[in-house]
Order: sequence, then structure tokens, then C-alpha cells
Amino acid sequence: MEQAVGEQTPARALSGWLARTWLLPYLLIAAVAVADLLLPRSLSTGAFLVLAPLLAGRLSTGRDHVFGTGLAALVVGFAFGRYLHRIDDSQLGLQLVLIALGTLFALLNQGAYRRERSAFGRAADTVTIAASLAAGVEPEQAYELLARSARTLYAAAAVAVYRRQHEEMVSVAQDREMLVPQLPTRLDAHAFPAAFSTRPERVGGRARSGPEVPVLLARGLGSLLWLPLVDVAGRQSGTILLAWRQRDPRLSAADLDASVRFASLGARAISGSERVQAQAEVLHQIQALLLETPPAWAAGYQIGVRYQSASGLAEIGGDFYDVVEMGKEGLAFIIADARGKGLEASSLAAVLKGAFRTLAGEGAGPAATLVRLDRLVAREGGEEDFVTALAGRVYPNGRVVLASAGHPVPLGADPPLIPRTAAPLGLGTRPVDAFGLLRPGQRLICYTDGLVEARSRAGEFIDPAELDRALAASTLDEVLDRLVVTVEQHSDGRYADDLALLALEYAPRA
Repeated sequence: MEQAVGEQTPARALSGWLARTWLLPYLLIAAVAVADLLLPRSLSTGAFLVLAPLLAGRLSTGRDHVFGTGLAALVVGFAFGRYLHRIDDSQLGLQLVLIALGTLFALLNQGAYRRERSAFGRAADTVTIAASLAAGVEPEQAYELLARSARTLYAAAAVAVYRRQHEEMVSVAQDREMLVPQLPTRLDAHAFPAAFSTRPERVGGRARSGPEVPVLLARGLGSLLWLPLVDVAGRQSGTILLAWRQRDPRLSAADLDASVRFASLGARAISGSERVQAQAEVLHQIQALLLETPPAWAAGYQIGVRYQSASGLAEIGGDFYDVVEMGKEGLAFIIADARGKGLEASSLAAVLKGAFRTLAGEGAGPAATLVRLDRLVAREGGEEDFVTALAGRVYPNGRVVLASAGHPVPLGADPPLIPRTAAPLGLGTRPVDAFGLLRPGQRLICYTDGLVEARSRAGEFIDPAELDRALAASTLDEVLDRLVVTVEQHSDGRYADDLALLALEYAPRA
């Protein structure tokens, strides 16, 4: 049953109570005053008022709150001692001195408590920043996170993150208070030498000269700190500029040491993000090459492809397909899966695709093509590299030639066209051509093992009957879409491997 409107849950009530804890010291003063009124006039509990500022010092981080509580305790103590109990001046003075000392002690203790909380807070923030940066964010996000985190950690009025470009520093992210103008977007090595230092440099205080002083004065700032971004190789890749309104932000030696470690963490994270982005751009280009969409119809065949990655771009595998038009001789095609993930697998797949196009242009048959590619993998690949591949030729009259090197046989043909499966490429394959004939409307659905190795949460493979239902769709595009949906639903969106589909339907035109 839904909770009634306006009903207060225990969690909400607790949250509201915690938000009002600043009232507790005043409630304590009220309780002492009530006790003084109820007890005989010969008894006084005014000395307990000293507990109010001490309590405020533990519950609040604001000095005004502690001071206000102490002042309230002094007023109540004086009024009750003077007019209710009429204690002598020495006793009253001692009571007020005790409250004043308690207030002073609370203020001093609160300062230490705030510094302790600040240290723990900075440590926690640094861990959070490290976790966020290590999570693999984009470089632009890393820059912004670094600027925002630096300003939070060091209570700065403005922060700018710069990346080094030869003899210039270029601003890539800034985080500022609302009324602080933008910091310089470009810094010249001759004009701002401290920005290019590999050690932290502080500017401000009573200094009235130096290239940074006009920058500070124009923005109403009083001091700044340059924090170099030094990568793992010891090269300065940029710098962080922290600026404060006050002339002395009171950075301790521990703060400066922590700032150096913070900048080192930021430099490594940004460098890692940029390397990941560069690799991602290369993988984007390779993926576009490997998964280039063939024409929708050629040489009497309708063609369809689909691809579903099992993971992020940086873990793209070596699945690829290709279709080459052979003029009046029909089409040559291949679908393959190179072992492994990432740049190495994708690069090997790209080399194989280029070699396949060359061999197809020379007129090599499917088995001969795979033998040549086997030698290429053995020569160019690593000791443990291998590739499964299915190569084929289809002719305008429906004739089909297939050869397999450790690759699953295609679906859809009736009767099924099953070539003898040889060893994968790179392992000394010896494939043999298999021949068949397609009637108009018949299809070849070639696939990588992401289709048949998809598992449910219980570890079960796809029921072949589900694949048959997908294959029974009326159009080629519907078949491919249903196969992708079948895998996604069966695995609950958890792809165990990349899925590539290449489908050919014999559809001769009049």
C-alpha cells in the first residue's frame, strides 16, 4: 500500500532531526534555566551552562554558532545569578568566567576538529578522484574533474588546468567562483616561466612584482599556486593553476606535499585517458574497415550484415566480414573471427581482409584462399594466434562453393550445405571446397560464434528451435534482426562474444 501523503517515514524524521541539531545547545540552556526556576532558590545549576558552548563546538563547524551559544549562556547565567538566586559577585564572576573559558575552549577545540575533518575529507576526496579518473573517463571529462576537484580540495577561488603545447600552455578546463573572471586561456613560456616549472611555485602574499601579479589584481585575487603535471616519464605535460582571494591561503607543508601527489595523480590519469582515446580512434578506423557495409544487392544476391560488440570499443575483437563483386562471376565472401581482443586482434583481421580482397581479385577459390591466409597468419601472427574463417563463392546461377577453416557452417540452406571443417588459420589448415546450389529465395546465414555460444544466466545455450523461428522470417533483414534479438534476450544483454552476421539470399532479377 502506498504511503499516505504527508506521512513522515522514520528515515525522513531522522534526517530532519539531524538537520536541527544546532538547536541542542540552546535547548540545553533552556533546560538549565527551567531547572533553576523549579529548584529552590538556594540551589543553582548555572554552572552547567558551560556545557552549552562545548556541545556547540562538537555539533557545528561554524564559529558564529559556538560564539552565539556562549553569549547566550553568559546572559542567562548573569540574569539568573543576579536576579533569581542573588549570589554574591565573586560566585557570579566565577560562574561567568567558567562559561567564558568553556566557550574559548570550544572555539579552540573546534578549530582542531575542523582541521582533522578537513584532512580526512581531503583524503577521502583524493581517493574518490583516483577512482573516478582510473575508471577510464574521456580526456575532456578528466580535465574538468581535475579542475573541479582541485578547487574543492584546496578551497580555491579559481582553478585552471593547462596542457602544454610546445612553448605554450593552453587552458583545457576551468572552475571558478561566480564573480571571478576567466583565467588566461594561453600562457607563454617567456611571460609565465613559473607555469613551465617542474616544481610547485607560489606567487602572491606581499609580492608586488612578477608576471602573475597583473593577472591576480585584474581578477581580485591575492595569491596563486602553480602545480606541474608531470607524467610517468618525468615530462611536464601541463600545469594546474590554483588561485585564492586572500594573500595567504595558509597552505601547510602537508598541504603542499598533498598537492604535489594530487597533481601527479592527475597527470597520470590524463595521460592514460589520452592514450585510451588515441587507441579508441585507431580502433574506430579499423572497425569501420573490418565491418564495411557491402551493397544491398549484387550479382543476383541480396546481402545483409549485422554486428554486435560484446564489450567496449577498447575491447573490440577480430570479427570481420567482406564481400567482393567478381563481375559476371558472382561474389566472393568471407566471414572470420581472429582470436583475442583489442588492437592486435583487430590489426590482424584488417591484414587478412586486405589479403582476401587481393586473392579474390586473382580468382582464387575458397579453399585456396584459406590456405594462403593460413600462411599469412602463421607468418604475421603471434605463436598463439589463430583465426577461424569461412570463405565462399556464389554465382549468378545459384551455384555455391564453400570452405571452412575451423568456422561454424552457415544456416538457412535446404538441404544444409556443410563443408568439411579444417583447422583454423595459422594452424596448418587444409580445407576442401564443398559445392551446392541455391534456389531462388534460399539463404546462407553465415555467423561468428557469438550466435551459438550465447548463454543464459543459467549457463544454457540457445535452443536451436529459437534460431529456426528467427530463420523463418519473411525477409532477409527480418531474419538478421530476429537473430540479434534472440541472442540479446537469451543472454539477457550479456554478450559472451562479438556477434557478426553475413547473409546472402539468392534473388535473381529478370
